[in-house]
Amino acid sequence: MDSSERPLLLSSAIALSKLGSGLATIAYLGAFIFYQRALLWIEKLTNSQTPEMLDQFYILAMAAISFVSLLGVIKMGKSKKSGFFFYLAAQISLIVVPVIHIGTNAFSTTNLIFTLIFIAIYSSFYKSFSS
Repeated sequence: MDSSERPLLLSSAIALSKLGSGLATIAYLGAFIFYQRALLWIEKLTNSQTPEMLDQFYILAMAAISFVSLLGVIKMGKSKKSGFFFYLAAQISLIVVPVIHIGTNAFSTTNLIFTLIFIAIYSSFYKSFSS
C-alpha cells in the first residue's frame, strides 16, 4: 500500500507513533549520555524513591526498546507485517520492564490505554500489510 492511498487513520497513527517512539529514543539516549545531570531532573519530576532505581543499564534498555518500536513503525509505514510484531513486542516491553525494574509505582494506566488503542488501530490494518 502506497502512502498516498493509505487510510487517514493509519497514516495518523504511524505519524504519531514515529514522533512518540523517536522522541522517546532520543530522550532515553540523552538521559543515558548525561546520566548524572538527568538524575537531577528526574528527582525534580518524580517521587523521591525513583531516581536511585534508574541505573544507566535500565535507561539504555528503555532507549533500545523505544528504538525497536520506532523500527516497527517505520516497517509498518512501508506496509511490512513484521513491523507490527516489532511494535507489539516493544510496546509490551515498555509497559512490563518498568514494572519489573522499579515496581508497581511505574505502571501507567494512561500508557496502557494509548498502547491498546494504537495496537488496535494497527491490528485492524494488519491484513493490508505485505509479508
